[in-house]
Amino acid sequence: MSMPSLAGAARRAPLPMILMAMLFPVFMAFAYPGSYLSAMLEPAPDHMQLAVVESTKDAPQIAQQLQAEGGDAVDVTTVADSAAAKTAVTDLEARAAYDPSNGSLYVASAGGAQATSAAQSIFEEVAQKTDQTLHVKDLRGTTAADSTGTGFMYMLTACLVAGYVTATMLTSLARGVRLPVKLAVQVLMSVVAGVLTAGVCFGFYGVYDHHLVGAALIGGSLFLTASVVQLGFAGLLGQASTLVGISLFVILGVPASGVAATPDMLPGFFRVLHRLLPSGAGGELLRRVLYFDAHGIGTWVLLLVTWLLVGAGLVWLGTLRSPSADPATSVVTEEREHLRAHPEGGMFTAYDEAEDPTEHAPQAPRHRAPEEGLA
Repeated sequence: MSMPSLAGAARRAPLPMILMAMLFPVFMAFAYPGSYLSAMLEPAPDHMQLAVVESTKDAPQIAQQLQAEGGDAVDVTTVADSAAAKTAVTDLEARAAYDPSNGSLYVASAGGAQATSAAQSIFEEVAQKTDQTLHVKDLRGTTAADSTGTGFMYMLTACLVAGYVTATMLTSLARGVRLPVKLAVQVLMSVVAGVLTAGVCFGFYGVYDHHLVGAALIGGSLFLTASVVQLGFAGLLGQASTLVGISLFVILGVPASGVAATPDMLPGFFRVLHRLLPSGAGGELLRRVLYFDAHGIGTWVLLLVTWLLVGAGLVWLGTLRSPSADPATSVVTEEREHLRAHPEGGMFTAYDEAEDPTEHAPQAPRHRAPEEGLA
């Protein structure tokens, strides 16, 4: 396409199309802070799992009273002894467990600093009512460099955003590249992303010193999942996939990851998203691998694999919708057909003529008059 044609096309871009394009930054300016603030501005317990040790005859009554006073904010159960209480806390089945016989409160601050603080406040009132002094015992603390237990959120966010951006760039800038090559690039970049993000967290800043390989594998898996899903969206939705992808992975995904605010401190909508989105799986996997000896990761691995398969299915559907996998080949084919119909026109003129027929209108041949004196 000639440069004048490109300039003419730009001049002829309709105003409604320009206005539609401007809706994207307007949406980001509204949805981005709106989503994060609604999820994390005022975190409060919501169906927080708490336990009371049956070490005294009053323990069941304490549990019942706590449930009645807490309402939907807490779900209170009883456990047989202190060993069961510790296991429930370190397996992330209970946010905190209280032993009324000696005032011990078992917590795991690595599971979420805000949630641990909220649970401690609840049991401080219980201890006062039973004339006990609360003794907090942290069974799983955070590292010195990750005092809030949220350092891995940046690793999670980086991998999700990088995967989304990679697929978007492959779709926009590599239109002539075949699908197997794009997928190979995504796999290679997932390895790079996993190594780099883990290297920054572990090596450069020293936030963690254990489970390097596991964290890198999770980061690479998050990158690959986001990239494949976004590539599938692009094949089906075209430019609209940008809005879908950034909403899924960033605007809704990061708050629903359960890292900055744990699931039992999130509003109901985001708590549901936490169990459905790949960001929720990534947040749980990183937390459980880094701090809880990978306990209970099976469900979250399955969720991440499910999303990867969904992405592969979307990519496949996109190939059915657009059978020609190579747009460059389509252009050449169309030009070849144009040349056969108009042999005098030359190659690569069809699109110029389609945009502005007057710019390439055929002109009558000019013949110079025979010079005098020539046969």
